[in-house]
Amino acid sequence: MSSDEKMIEAIKKILSRGNMAEIKKRKNDVIILEVEKKITYQTNR
Repeated sequence: MSSDEKMIEAIKKILSRGNMAEIKKRKNDVIILEVEKKITYQTNR
């Protein structure tokens, strides 16, 4: 499996959990971050 295929699989797994995938380029490589946002407080409208 190539590195591109591994990246796509990692992104698909993150998205299947309902979270966002953030892709960042570093000097010599690329990293994929899993971003999970949680509502901690909400007022009644």
